[in-house]
Amino acid sequence: MSAANNHQSDSLKLEKIKRALAKYGIYNEEQLNEEIKNMKLLNIGCMVSIVPSNTTNIKNII
Repeated sequence: MSAANNHQSDSLKLEKIKRALAKYGIYNEEQLNEEIKNMKLLNIGCMVSIVPSNTTNIKNII
């Protein structure tokens, strides 16, 4: 991909992000930071798991 195409692709991505944020009334960095600060905590524990590389070590951890 050429530098010009890459820049155009980045611009498109940025515009999509801006449109998505605008749906929630977020139009600038200050508003985004405020919304992030006010978010409820997100429990991501269900999205992670131990990847076994050595079952002996995992048995010792558990």
